Amino acid sequence: MATGPSLTEEVIDTIRPYKDKFAVFGCNDTYAVVDYLDEHYACDTTWWNFHGTKVVDKYPNSWTQCKRSAEEFKVNYIAGQTAKGLSLDSNLIHFGSNSGYQQLNLAFLMGCSKFILVGYNMRLVDSKKHYFGNHPPGVDRSSDYNKFKLAYNSIQPSIKELVVNCTLDSALTTFRNGNLQEELNK
Repeated sequence: MATGPSLTEEVIDTIRPYKDKFAVFGCNDTYAVVDYLDEHYACDTTWWNFHGTKVVDKYPNSWTQCKRSAEEFKVNYIAGQTAKGLSLDSNLIHFGSNSGYQQLNLAFLMGCSKFILVGYNMRLVDSKKHYFGNHPPGVDRSSDYNKFKLAYNSIQPSIKELVVNCTLDSALTTFRNGNLQEELNK
């Protein structure tokens, strides 16, 4: 789960009955609206400084690539680097310029073999970047959706085949599109 405008209560409720059948990963502000994440990931210091205490109260087993935030909030740390494709090294993720990409890499490294994406809009929907609008001043960052999409395009073809994008109104065309309910039932 990513935080795009299409991450709605309906999407969250559609996934809920399946939560014990597979691992549910959420990044950034998903922690605020999803009460059944198995793994939570957020990357940058500014975000952690704003949300950290609330996140660790709800999801103490969260992850970050920011060593300082990992130490300060006592969450899991994984190293990261800028490189094409998903990292195959279990000790580091590739950045892909966005948290959703990093979360996908973390899930892959944790052994997931099928990936259903929701909240991966990669574009503004009704002038909104996220399901909640925009981050508050000081936390908000520009979203270079074209750069993000290029990063997803660099994912290895054999891994791309494992990913289905069930995000309504998504501009991310790297992966096969699917119907969320149908994919959950498979």
